[in-house]
Amino acid sequence: MLKSGLAVLAFALATPAFAAATLLTTDAGYTGRGLNLSAAANGSYNFTFGPVLIDGLTFTVVSDTTNSGSGGVLGQGGYGLGNNGTFGGDAVYAAVDAPTGYFQLLGTTGYSQFGLFMNYFVDSAGNFLGETPTIWALDSAGSVIGTGFDLLTEAPINTPGGFNAFSFRGVGYDDGTLIYGLRMGGSYILATGTSDGVPPSVPEPATWAMLIAGFGMVGSAMRRRRVFTVSN
Repeated sequence: MLKSGLAVLAFALATPAFAAATLLTTDAGYTGRGLNLSAAANGSYNFTFGPVLIDGLTFTVVSDTTNSGSGGVLGQGGYGLGNNGTFGGDAVYAAVDAPTGYFQLLGTTGYSQFGLFMNYFVDSAGNFLGETPTIWALDSAGSVIGTGFDLLTEAPINTPGGFNAFSFRGVGYDDGTLIYGLRMGGSYILATGTSDGVPPSVPEPATWAMLIAGFGMVGSAMRRRRVFTVSN
């Protein structure tokens, strides 16, 4: 009996512990990739199931079509999330535009952490609609790694009366597991790259032309001012 117990103990000590996924609730110390949705800032909701490539990530949706759109949104515009606030026309986001189903963003590079700013619909009593708002980590093939995190119970997002207010949520591993994307589902869940949903501004083509022309003029002026001294 003693030998058996020692053998079990030795096996347990020799077997490395599996590092479970961690639910990220802040972007402090975050080392994963960011998300820039400025390319979708065209003033339109852009109802779509995808696939759509945005900032190097493929956006796809699996959802019902009982909503007003087509199951998913990758665009810009106002959006009401009940007790969790509303979003104005300057917010740009990816979303499952239905109470059921999910959308996902999948890339080609793996990270130990992967997170986004997100929010979802809850009514005045704090109840969600349809399926529980949940996030999952994805591997390089777009398959779920492990189990998902129930945001409603593990890290509820609460922004009553908020305007353009997103909360950071993500998944992290410390055992070498790489995450290539996130899947988000349930209750009209939305995700974006910034806390207020407003992406970094990108210069318009005309602005780029002016910048390039300006650099050319500066370079030309510097060449004209260059003086060469020849010593005897």
